[in-house]
Amino acid sequence: MKKSIQIGFLMAYILVFSEVAAQERSISGKVTSVEDGSTLPGVNVVLRGTTAGTVTDIDGNYTLSIPSTGGVLVFSFIGLATEEVEIGVRSVVDVAMTADIKQLNEVVIVGYGEVDKRKLISSVASVSGEEISKMP
Repeated sequence: MKKSIQIGFLMAYILVFSEVAAQERSISGKVTSVEDGSTLPGVNVVLRGTTAGTVTDIDGNYTLSIPSTGGVLVFSFIGLATEEVEIGVRSVVDVAMTADIKQLNEVVIVGYGEVDKRKLISSVASVSGEEISKMP
């Protein structure tokens, strides 16, 4: 009898503990630009390693349900550097994103003379002297 009561308490403890461990919590925050502090709508916010994610609203705000164990939030947007932020025990994670500017450093111009376009495996473009003289 005593042993069955102990086993019953142990099973109840495991059930309650697993229920608490499986709970989710809500995390929210605001995404802004480093350059001018403006809010960034449409930024993807994803919990790394999962499919749980959301997108920031027009004011740059987001809310996401995550496991109570935390994790890493990945913020991404075209033209901005991807940010990864450890959540920890925080319930509010604000992020300031920077521009990811990749500039074209050089242009290579090759003149072939006359070649049939069907025989080329590269792209072909023609620019007249008039168009070039208009460029600074």
